[in-house]
Amino acid sequence: MTEGATASASRENRKAIPVSCALHQGPRGFANLVVERKRDGEIVLDPHVTGACVIILDEAAATTLFDVLGTWLG
Repeated sequence: MTEGATASASRENRKAIPVSCALHQGPRGFANLVVERKRDGEIVLDPHVTGACVIILDEAAATTLFDVLGTWLG
C-alpha cells in the first residue's frame, strides 16, 4: 500500500464520501473517496479506497482547497 494511504486511520480522522468516477463512469455515488487527516496535519485523499494513488495535501494546500470550495459553494 502506498505511503500515506488510509488503511490504518481512526474513525475520528477518516471520512468516506460517495462520489462519481469519470474514468470508470459509474453512477453518482458509485465510487468512494476517503479523506483522512494525518497526525502531522496532512490531508490524504484516497480515491476508490485502494491506496494505489493518493493525493496528499499539506496544511497550506488544504487551506487553499477549503477557501476555493467555500467560494464556489457560497
